[in-house]
Amino acid sequence: MATKENSILTTALHQEVENRFLTYALSTIVARSLPDVRDGLKPVHRRILYAMWEMGLGPTAKFRKSAAVVGEVLGKFHPHGDQAAYDAMVRMAQDFSLRYPLVEGSGNFGSLDGDPAAAMRYTEARLSQLAEELLVEIEKETVGFRPNYDNSLKEPMVLPARFPQLLVNGTSGIAVGMSCSFPPHNLGEVIDGLAAMIDNSNIDLKDLLKLIKGPDFPTAGQILNSKKELKEIYQTGSGAIRVRGEYAIEDLPRGKQAIVFTSIPYQVNKAKLLEKLIGLMDEKKLPQVTAVRDESTDVVRVVIELKQETNPELVTAYLFKHTDLESNFPVNFTALKPSMEPERLSLKEVMQYFLDFRFEIVTKRLNYDLRILKARLHILLAFEKLYDDLDTAIKLIRKSKSREEAGEKIKKHFKFDDEQTKAILEMQLYKLAGLEIERILKEKAEKTKLKKDIEAILGSQKKVWGLIKTELLEIKEKYGDKRRSVMKAAEDVEFSQEDFIVHEDVTVIMTKMGWIRRVKTVGENLRFKEGDDLLALLPANTKDNIAVFSSAGKVYVIKAFDLPSGSGFGEPVQHLFKFGDGERPITAMNFAAVLGSAASAGETEGEKQPELALAGGTRIALTVSSKGMGFKFDLSQYNSVTTRAGKKFAGVKEGDSILGVDMLDQPLVLFLTTEGKAVVVAEKDIPLLTGAGKGVKLVNVKNGDVALFRSVKKGDQVRVIDDKGKEKTLELKNFGVMTRGSVGLKAVKAVRFV
Repeated sequence: MATKENSILTTALHQEVENRFLTYALSTIVARSLPDVRDGLKPVHRRILYAMWEMGLGPTAKFRKSAAVVGEVLGKFHPHGDQAAYDAMVRMAQDFSLRYPLVEGSGNFGSLDGDPAAAMRYTEARLSQLAEELLVEIEKETVGFRPNYDNSLKEPMVLPARFPQLLVNGTSGIAVGMSCSFPPHNLGEVIDGLAAMIDNSNIDLKDLLKLIKGPDFPTAGQILNSKKELKEIYQTGSGAIRVRGEYAIEDLPRGKQAIVFTSIPYQVNKAKLLEKLIGLMDEKKLPQVTAVRDESTDVVRVVIELKQETNPELVTAYLFKHTDLESNFPVNFTALKPSMEPERLSLKEVMQYFLDFRFEIVTKRLNYDLRILKARLHILLAFEKLYDDLDTAIKLIRKSKSREEAGEKIKKHFKFDDEQTKAILEMQLYKLAGLEIERILKEKAEKTKLKKDIEAILGSQKKVWGLIKTELLEIKEKYGDKRRSVMKAAEDVEFSQEDFIVHEDVTVIMTKMGWIRRVKTVGENLRFKEGDDLLALLPANTKDNIAVFSSAGKVYVIKAFDLPSGSGFGEPVQHLFKFGDGERPITAMNFAAVLGSAASAGETEGEKQPELALAGGTRIALTVSSKGMGFKFDLSQYNSVTTRAGKKFAGVKEGDSILGVDMLDQPLVLFLTTEGKAVVVAEKDIPLLTGAGKGVKLVNVKNGDVALFRSVKKGDQVRVIDDKGKEKTLELKNFGVMTRGSVGLKAVKAVRFV
């Protein structure tokens, strides 16, 4: 609660912050970011159009410098940045931004390649013909006005739009806690829909969508949504429109072909799109493409040349998936209702609000016209009465000593009111000619008839709606055009990612610090950052899946082709995958090599080999933690994990971490601890888990950690490095097979991590 102390107002901080934020949010929602459902305009656009109207910049006027328009807007109505106001005006002049531009520009107003407009001192502008339909009724007291920012002028609260600007041109904006995104539509289709609603206010959305087929973007394109999806979008006022560029296949010399795109999705930057296409080609991700060219003039023409015997449909399918040649346009029908409350509306609600607004505007306009007609008829009646006794009027005027005296005599004799008397005294002498009375009587008859017609219309809601429908159809006839965007159900072509990979042999290099790359030849490329060392060196093909196992028990899979290439150090795995804090790589495998075929089973020294391949072609691997926990698992189940987030293959206790993962191809497993103790466990005694568990205790590590483990057989010799860096050889015949969880036997003095 606010209190006053020593003329200082004190209040709780949280209350003041809350109040000020709500004020800011309301200002952003109502006065900046969301359009009015009636005229479809945000305040900045409304102010620009009204300022140009006040400047006399109609569609037939001379162009004026854009700087003059911006200055007028900022000085009188919009106290914000000049560049923001100019950018808003520029967008209204771009035929690739608005389906029906509201400003006619002269000069450089930007391009589809994202080029900015020239500075406002170089360009000129005036209202387009269609924009005039937003303002033409404003002089007839059809809309309310409010004070401008400094209370020196009045500005319209809404424009008396004669067509549904919000649906026709669309708009988008981000407010506080809400946003809007209206796609543009075809003017003729929307007006047909409005006419149908006037005829039948209970028309079903399904029938309405037979007239309004869907959005109609200025940059054309194919709209892929089904009728069911569109109905859901227009019913809820929310969803996404899938848009593709249109293309044709053209034949080139020597049996080659080219994909030629003649349109691109709405709001896609053509220059950046071309950069992406050329980048894919340079990165050899589009081996079927030999050249990319932009041959656009006033119309879009992007040419993609193909190699011989290439299936164009496969290439286009890849392009639609990996580039902005197919994109989604979000739909969010949030707008300000006449009460200035924001709400998400359905298509029918948006159209009904516009129709109700038109009913209000037309009624006010007719009442204004009727009032003007009655005033004029009142004067014409005085003229007619005067001509019946013109000589008396002349005598009264000639005998008067002043204008006031003449007025009083005329008023008293003919029983005129003040308005009629004033009109008589201001009448020019030539109007006393004989033919003038005929013109006056003719005008009186015409205006009397017009007055009766207006009164008849105002006396019937049905006739008012009929007039609204007629005027809407006149707008359609004058400005309507053919649909640009094509409504076409999606025909997704199935393709394999490997179709777009250049197959070549490479070597994958991964370091202990997590740097990974692919090289064609190792040689001098086998170099590392200071303090780093080799973790894995994997021969592979670019189409092979490379698996990276981490200390957190997760596996990440990536195509060798997608690894960074070149003579540098590569990239850290953290850039390629979503590694957690403290997570580090422990090993890497080429899945194609380890899962390609099971090793043949056989007998060695009378002992049976373990089952390396299970039913369905699965392969068995062993994972072990630093604290001696471990289990066997099916490695093949992770071959298709290609998300950046990876997949969990093992659980890890707090304070522990995964030491490594290795294939099992021998009947025994040797474990060596940092204390120098060796444990030999039979492979068959290690459990096989189907999920990401923690496993069982394989080695009882008391004071150290597991340093290494290896799949072995009896009689093998294993070379290790002790804590002093000396190499020693262990004879496995000196160690018997132990139970899992054993402490082990002393093998060397101590072992450092390998």
